[in-house]
Amino acid sequence: MSFDPQKFVDEISPQLKEIVDSKAVAAVSGGVDSTTAAVLSYKILGDKVIPVMIDTGFLRENEAENVKNMLKDLMPLQVIDEREKFISSLEGMSDAEEKRKKFRQLFYDTLSKIVKEFDAKYLIQGTIAADWVETQGGIKTQHNVLIQLGIDTEKEWGFKVVEPLADLYKDEVRALAKYLGLPRDIYNRQPFPGPGLLVRVVGKLTREKLEILRKVTTTVEKNLSELNLSQYFAVIFDSVAEYSEELSKEVGCDVKVYKTLATGVKGDVRAYGNIAGIECKKDYESLREIMKKLTSYNITHVVVKVADKNPEGIYTIGIRAVNTQDFMTADFAKIDWNILGKMSDEINDKKIKEIVYDITTKPPATIEYE
Repeated sequence: MSFDPQKFVDEISPQLKEIVDSKAVAAVSGGVDSTTAAVLSYKILGDKVIPVMIDTGFLRENEAENVKNMLKDLMPLQVIDEREKFISSLEGMSDAEEKRKKFRQLFYDTLSKIVKEFDAKYLIQGTIAADWVETQGGIKTQHNVLIQLGIDTEKEWGFKVVEPLADLYKDEVRALAKYLGLPRDIYNRQPFPGPGLLVRVVGKLTREKLEILRKVTTTVEKNLSELNLSQYFAVIFDSVAEYSEELSKEVGCDVKVYKTLATGVKGDVRAYGNIAGIECKKDYESLREIMKKLTSYNITHVVVKVADKNPEGIYTIGIRAVNTQDFMTADFAKIDWNILGKMSDEINDKKIKEIVYDITTKPPATIEYE
């Protein structure tokens, strides 16, 4: 049965009015889920809802101001600058799961303070069905899944969590956003993880990697925005890698294995494995076969070289683009190599050694690297 946004709003309105009997803070990350949850709640509950956006330092370039301006006719958004607190607390951390957990702790400690300042009792957030399915399945910690994990938010942080979109999938959230009058730039926005660029700096977080990635993200989003892809983004990781004779023989082209670990899905559970880099000019279907062979080893992401940059560089930029219906499974997008080449020409930081393109499906890879 197709999703009817009007019917959904009619059903959720009395529920929200009954649950939220005093002030509520709505946490907005700028992504479609949290923004839709906030606008929906503000439309139904009015001034009881205080929409806030925490600038964690892991947002895209000028993101907080852009989102605030895009939403000014729908709700008054307050931006709270916590960049230094978040970055200094997470700097130097490498483990994907530890980074997500630390981010969640910082995020909710900050929200707890905000909730108290506004004398609110509730926190409205944009958890959707795919978030809690993945967290309960142990694939990765979604920083916004608390109730389903049995975390007592009232005891821990002093607020009750309200999740008006918890039964919806991404395409339904987009339809609802459109219905509620959100700008196209929000409802067609790239899915952006709550911890933002933190989990796209793969491995150890440094300020240098973060700032390079922030700039590159702007370039990648600008170049791929018209291709009608479900999701596309850039990651950065250390270029340190070792040539593998065994794997190169196995697949018939040069394979190196990076030291950096990335998350994948084996069966229905999370797996950590290496990123494998290949150099060979083949069509996408041949590359798919190579990817299948390589991921039968302890490898979760396979990337193919697009361009060499500075030989003295120390970072690899990975470009990831996928098509998917529900984000539970996904296929890599077969982007024209000329488009990837042109985009690589625009990425010119001297610390970047190479640009690669990810050719891994989900499973065995997750869409994000961490």
